[in-house]
Amino acid sequence: MSDQPKKVLIRDVMTRKVLSVSPETSIFEAAKIITEHNFDGMPVVNTAGQLVGIITEYDLINKTSTINVSFLQKIINDIYITKKESPPEIGTKDISDLTVEDVMNREPLTMREGSTFEDAIETFKAHHRVNPIPIVDDQNKVVGIISRFDILRPLNILGYSKNNN
Repeated sequence: MSDQPKKVLIRDVMTRKVLSVSPETSIFEAAKIITEHNFDGMPVVNTAGQLVGIITEYDLINKTSTINVSFLQKIINDIYITKKESPPEIGTKDISDLTVEDVMNREPLTMREGSTFEDAIETFKAHHRVNPIPIVDDQNKVVGIISRFDILRPLNILGYSKNNN
């Protein structure tokens, strides 16, 4: 018997039910899903279920901010006030034509489910703006996702059990 504690793997803490979008999804639909579920971001997958990118709140804000401030107004109207009016036209490009593919990060940081919990912590420490991280298999299919919330969950459980003893 080994005295070494068993290593916790990402597969033990990752979220397995992953919501994703396709590159063709409108940025409004992606923003709605992100805000309704209180996500920081979500994977973008092709029709074969393979990861092709990630879209985050940061991407939506940063890559669309140069279009026009009315983008923010449209999101506020669609998501928080739930008005269903036509989006405003911005110059020669209608904002309603923008898709996830236009703003997604095409080279997302990924991890494998066999990576350790410590690997995930180090990855989040090294990449401050990354959240969440898709977990992919050998065919680059999304099998889970890990976020900072997943990293903090064990601390919450430990704190809860300590306070109730």
